[in-house]
Amino acid sequence: MLLVLALHRIRSDSHGGQRSGAGTGLANPLTQLLLALGLAKACRIRHITDNVINPILQDWTGVANVMSLAGMTFGALAAIPLLTLVSYITGRDLPIGAQAASAVAIVVAMVVTFLSTPMADTPTEYMSNDFPVTGPVVMYWIAYLGPLASAVVVSAVYAVRELTWVRRGPFAAALGFIVVACTLGLTYCVFKILNLVLQQRHSDGFWYRNAEFISIALGLAAITAAGSAAGIYAAYLLKDRLRRYRLLRHNGDIWVRARTMNPDVVLDPGLAFGTTRRACWAAARSPEAAYRLQIELADHAHSERRAAATSHAISRPGVSS
Repeated sequence: MLLVLALHRIRSDSHGGQRSGAGTGLANPLTQLLLALGLAKACRIRHITDNVINPILQDWTGVANVMSLAGMTFGALAAIPLLTLVSYITGRDLPIGAQAASAVAIVVAMVVTFLSTPMADTPTEYMSNDFPVTGPVVMYWIAYLGPLASAVVVSAVYAVRELTWVRRGPFAAALGFIVVACTLGLTYCVFKILNLVLQQRHSDGFWYRNAEFISIALGLAAITAAGSAAGIYAAYLLKDRLRRYRLLRHNGDIWVRARTMNPDVVLDPGLAFGTTRRACWAAARSPEAAYRLQIELADHAHSERRAAATSHAISRPGVSS
């Protein structure tokens, strides 16, 4: 589902997102986050990746658990668009150079630390519980959990600080869900560390025996909370888009005729507009078309009133042209 949403946003951007300024393509942090999380999960479909793809890749490369490494690397990379997105929502900016440098550092750290562990030599379905907690193994988990923990902590701080200013309304509700998602993400990281400690102490209690289920539950709960925040935001975007769609549908034909009859009022001659339902819905993605419609129709009406007044003055008896 996450991959489908990401691909839909990329496709929508390629059909006019750059012109409208919507920016839902690969440069958008929400699209990056959906893509990273979707790829992370896709790399961990056990019956496909562990039983089919991993053995093939091990024959080619000599490295075991390649898809597990890929999935966890995408999971760690999700920390960057998460922090970028929350920074943007709360009025901050994470420079592109810092994002790119962080991504390179995460990938290098994940690959280098992974290759130094027994995980690269012995196939397994769940790496958390199947290898002794040695120095290289700890370094690998730090490379994985460090970016995630840092991103969720900083994001939670940003969101909580914003909540102290915006205490009610839909934006406050969305921020609240972001805080919940970050808290669950941090709980996931803490539980992973706890699991390593239990493993080192050779514990065989409830938490250790059910570590895989608990990890998955925490991850899905965090995604659900984040999805709730995104749903609130999307609902208000959809409401605005429906309002613009109705405006374009009701006045589109008049607007097209006005642009044809009075080209002097056209702000952008290159702006193409169709009056079909599909064209109006596409144009309603951004405020551009609706804004130009209102401005140009107002200019057209003003021009017509001025022309009518001039014509009336000319036609009055005793008035010279």
